[in-house]
Parts: sequence; C-alpha cells; structure tokens
Amino acid sequence: MDIMDLQFLNELKKEDKGLRREQNKRYREKYREILNLKKQRAYHKENFEKKRSEK
Repeated sequence: MDIMDLQFLNELKKEDKGLRREQNKRYREKYREILNLKKQRAYHKENFEKKRSEK
C-alpha cells in the first residue's frame, strides 16, 4: 500500500467520523427520554444494592 492509499483512507475515516457524530446526535435527541430513564434506573439500582448490602 502506498502513501496515496493511506491518505485516502484517512480522509475517508475523517468523513465517517463526522457522519457518525451527526447520527449519534440525532439518536440522542430522538431517544433522550429513554436514555435518561436508563440512567435513572442504573443510579437507583446501584443505590438499592448499596443499601441492601449494608443490612
């Protein structure tokens, strides 16, 4: 593989990174409520486990 191929692949990766960033942003906006509920559930589960292990 020569340098031109590597430069092309690097440019392609940079473009994909921007695309993925946009897709992730749209996903987070669309599923914000569900993602927040998942975080809350994990937080409460962790606290519940701590309290349970203290008894």
